[in-house]
Amino acid sequence: MKNIQLIIGDKNYSSWSLCPWLLLHMFNLEFDEVKIPLFRENTAERLGPYSPSLKVPALIHGDVSVWDSLAICEYISENMLDDAGWPLTSKRKAYARSICSEIHSEFPNLKKDWPMNCNASYKLKPTEPLLNEIARIDAIWSCCRKRFGENGNYLFGRFSIADCMFVPMAICFECYGAELCSEANSYKQTLLENPFTQKWLELAKLEEKHLSLAYSNSA
Repeated sequence: MKNIQLIIGDKNYSSWSLCPWLLLHMFNLEFDEVKIPLFRENTAERLGPYSPSLKVPALIHGDVSVWDSLAICEYISENMLDDAGWPLTSKRKAYARSICSEIHSEFPNLKKDWPMNCNASYKLKPTEPLLNEIARIDAIWSCCRKRFGENGNYLFGRFSIADCMFVPMAICFECYGAELCSEANSYKQTLLENPFTQKWLELAKLEEKHLSLAYSNSA
């Protein structure tokens, strides 16, 4: 067993699990993945030994337990990456922390009406509150790219925790057909074409196939 365990939910639905999973992969950190299916009668019971909140994700590092996606990413950066998970300058780091906290705590309509479903593919007409939230994310992405993205294709040039936190939203926008400006749309494609995002999506498709097979066999 490796020294790091990451406890995640179903790849098809667990948007917050994707964030630290991607960060660990992008920085080539070895870890054991413990997947606990969500929405089952025994989900809370199985999460009990790992997560005080009884939610995913959770990280076990030696005798340290961390839960909540942003806290996990912060812990990984501080304790395993010499803080390389954030942009290098204090100004950029402050901006990155702010937008990570915003996506983590805000956008209730997006999270409720357009939840992550990696295998969904249909265009939905957004409500007015949803349009406002999409416009806000469009502004975050395009503004960051124009102000800080001169040294690469991610929000602050090189890959950071900020990108981890927005990958689930990129998947949702692709699945449900969000309309974005050209700068934001280009960034969305960068996130979707990331090789580890692609790996997650492929594994999510396998989950869906296995679930469909299980239902057909029980019918």
